[in-house]
Amino acid sequence: MSTPPKKTAAAGFDAEVDSARKRLEASMDEETGFDDLAALQALAPILSEKISSRRLTFTLGDDDDEETQIIVLHVQTDEELGFIFAEDGEYVFESNLEAYFDDFVDDDPERFVERLYETLRADLPKYEVENKG
Repeated sequence: MSTPPKKTAAAGFDAEVDSARKRLEASMDEETGFDDLAALQALAPILSEKISSRRLTFTLGDDDDEETQIIVLHVQTDEELGFIFAEDGEYVFESNLEAYFDDFVDDDPERFVERLYETLRADLPKYEVENKG
């Protein structure tokens, strides 16, 4: 009596890579391309729901020369902690303060917000202690 083969971690990894590859290929297609602005507009309510804080605000901003982005602003210090932008089917967090916050990329909006939550939760206390207003 044989047992069915177990689903390996590699299969899950390969499926995630295949899915990301398809999204990236679609984003490069001129007709069905990834709409950066629409992606950020869809991400904004997820951010507000998952990271509801009196410490932070998330503002959709647009630099003249740059792409549209969501600015992560610390309310008490009025300092931009970083920004989020969408590019080639991925969400990117880049920090203005590398000493406190690590940059990262993810292609899944829910997973991206979870990672941002964990990054901010872990690193915001140090920032606040060292940057009292």
